[in-house]
Amino acid sequence: MTTRRLEVLPPEWQGPILELVMRAREAAAPPEDLDRGPWAIAETGQVSLSTGYKASRHTASAGQYAAHILRMRAAVAAPGDASRNALAAAGPAINSWDWDERMQAALDLRRTFKSEAPGSNPDSMPARMVAPWLTHSGGRELLPSTARLCRYALGSDPDENELAGAWYATHGRRLVAHLAAGPSEIPDGSSRAGDVERAQLRAAVRGLCEARVATRTELAAFAGVARPTLDAWLSGPDSAPPSNQDAPVGAEWNSQHHHLHDTALYDTAQEDKR
Repeated sequence: MTTRRLEVLPPEWQGPILELVMRAREAAAPPEDLDRGPWAIAETGQVSLSTGYKASRHTASAGQYAAHILRMRAAVAAPGDASRNALAAAGPAINSWDWDERMQAALDLRRTFKSEAPGSNPDSMPARMVAPWLTHSGGRELLPSTARLCRYALGSDPDENELAGAWYATHGRRLVAHLAAGPSEIPDGSSRAGDVERAQLRAAVRGLCEARVATRTELAAFAGVARPTLDAWLSGPDSAPPSNQDAPVGAEWNSQHHHLHDTALYDTAQEDKR
């Protein structure tokens, strides 16, 4: 049986894709005193797409990061523009790799701007960028579409909270599910395990809250904690209280992470063999 050799991403695609992966990962890193292992595990849960190129998981994640950055901006913008409203509601399709779901969302977005002359409405530009990317769920055509979307998102100068929110919108549910499933091993085997796991879960929940993909009630159920506990976790000095506790909200927090060398951004050897 012959294994097809995967190609390295061309520089014109590699640059924006890997830059966005690195910046989102740095922005979403937990506080320095917490183990980053669960965050890495959440990333490895990303779908490995068939594109004919290496780093397929990073390609998938980067496109989702870029789309979520634009979606989150649309969600906090003043309502009224049809393109912004449709993009703000596209979170489930952005996280999906089901072609039918993605294509339907792309058509919903296109419907809001198809009668406009290109460039006539700046408010519709984010939707115009996301829609073509949603029409692909794999294959070589996904690569240039992802690179264009990443380049556009990076050119819009996303801040650290937007980058972190995009990471959590993409990986946050896997991270919270992993941490809520039960304590992992603590090297010294002490009773600190519960405290460490709780601190990790709190950081993960706050990050997922930043992504604006779930209400507080949904977050509490998903994390397996009581609603008062969740409210306490989200009401620290570095989080902004929302005007509506059951609207998707964002916690204003960010931690610095060690710099990752570009070569480390490629997927593991196992993925390179796919």
